[in-house]
Amino acid sequence: MLKLILPYFKRNWGKILAGILCMILVDGAQLIIPQVIKTAVDTLALDRIDRSILVRQCLIIAALGLGMADLRYGWRILLMGSARDVERGIRDDLYRHVLDLDMVYFDRVKTGDIMAHATSDIAHVRMAFGFGLIVLVDTLLLGGTTIGIMIWTDPKLTALAMIPMPFLILFTKYLGKQMHVLHKTAQESFSMLTEQIRESFFGIRVIKVFNFEQTIEQKVDQASSDYFKKNLKRAFVSALLRPMLALFFNMSSLIILFYGGFLVMEQRLTPGELVAFLQYMGVLAWPIIAIGWMTNLFQRGMASLRRINDLLDATPLVQAPRSPVRPTAIKGNIRFNQAGFSHDPEQPVLTHITMDIPAGTRVGITGPPGSGKTSLVQLIPRLYNLSAGSLFIDDHESSGLDPDQIREHIAFMPQESFLFSGTLEENILLGRRIETQRLDRIIQACDLTATIKAMPDGLSTLVGERGVTLSGGQKQRVAMARTLIMDKPIIILDDPISQLDTQTAQNIMEQLKCMNPKATFIIISHRLSALADCDWIYVLDKGRIAGQGRHQDLIHTNEFYAESFRVQQFEEHHDT
Repeated sequence: MLKLILPYFKRNWGKILAGILCMILVDGAQLIIPQVIKTAVDTLALDRIDRSILVRQCLIIAALGLGMADLRYGWRILLMGSARDVERGIRDDLYRHVLDLDMVYFDRVKTGDIMAHATSDIAHVRMAFGFGLIVLVDTLLLGGTTIGIMIWTDPKLTALAMIPMPFLILFTKYLGKQMHVLHKTAQESFSMLTEQIRESFFGIRVIKVFNFEQTIEQKVDQASSDYFKKNLKRAFVSALLRPMLALFFNMSSLIILFYGGFLVMEQRLTPGELVAFLQYMGVLAWPIIAIGWMTNLFQRGMASLRRINDLLDATPLVQAPRSPVRPTAIKGNIRFNQAGFSHDPEQPVLTHITMDIPAGTRVGITGPPGSGKTSLVQLIPRLYNLSAGSLFIDDHESSGLDPDQIREHIAFMPQESFLFSGTLEENILLGRRIETQRLDRIIQACDLTATIKAMPDGLSTLVGERGVTLSGGQKQRVAMARTLIMDKPIIILDDPISQLDTQTAQNIMEQLKCMNPKATFIIISHRLSALADCDWIYVLDKGRIAGQGRHQDLIHTNEFYAESFRVQQFEEHHDT
């Protein structure tokens, strides 16, 4: 798992070494101070009251204190800055990887879980390899040197003072295992809570309309309570750490004071050496306490790093072949040959689909809900892989093409008119630059001219999160303009006029005839009047082609199509 963070350590090795050097100097100063105090105490104990010696010792301590403050600031900037760089790098890697994953992954993984990886898990990794590295160096360097000085002062007293240490090591090892398990379960619970809250905010309108507040509040409260209980267990284990460490430390101090006092009375140890020994025990307190803290940090960090690595190890099923075919241009010929698709092998979504869509034609697809229309068109840009059969684009089998290259030649309007929380112009262009005349023409074709003029800032009007300030029909027309702005040889419109009134829908479909005349249009719609001018229409039912032909032919040959057309004609006539 460490391969994830090693590149960032290599990139910041200069800062890390400089930070460790600062820590070494700080630790050295901490080890000098007890010796300075020892000299002062022994001077007082021998009744050699010399103010100059006291002043000199105090000035030494003050100088060391100032130097330690500067050096501590230095290593915090250097080491914590490097840890922040690790955090940023992992987050960037994680985000890039998530963008590379296919729709199959997002169909089975909750957004809240991904959000937890990108927030709290990465923060725990930063703490483990930021503060954790600091504590590790401090524990090894300061702790080891301090114990060495204590042994040099009096080996037996040091050995007695270390009696509680084996119990401390066993205790921290046990708690470390518990922390690892509890942190993992707490993070999983946090993912569930994040997903519940995210979903409730996105669906706030549905919640309001259906008076669903109490039920959704109970669900969030349940997830929150579960997270609270698991965090409480983790906090309980973590809370044991410091008191027990303090207990072991106080036991060592008691041993030093008791046995060291006898040594002073027997003049085998000077009062200054006893005070210095207690000072060193105080210095050793931080490395001892830090063992538990470091264990806690590393256990959390490794658990989080393992969760992040699990995500990074996820590979998309839709991938470019090793040697993809790279056609210089795409005309727009599309051919399905006995194609099949399923999320679950036992429940096929599409079966034996055979279609031949010549370049430049307009093809309509209709059928009852759940018949597989959206799944069918999602196979063309390789959002999913075929489960059976084959799909050809300009006589090139799609599995032999790079998905990114395929998508560069396809403009796709999904069924959901998703908008980003930016301006109208940003949502239409998506970072592209086009001529003003073409933009105006597309806005007019999508019947957005009057809508934009009525807005306070025109195209610069902010649409709010997910386009909250726009109606469903307005969002749908903005999404259509975004699709048509891309002059692509293949244009797929999934239910593009479902939220528009009859007259507006008819006007837009008329305008589409003049847009991108050489492009292959594939239009999914339940509103059959939108498909009437198509060159060919396919009727799907239960994942199979139940009928095909031109509009007038299907009225006489396909029962579903004929009945749907009669009902819609009656509704349109009744509305007018």
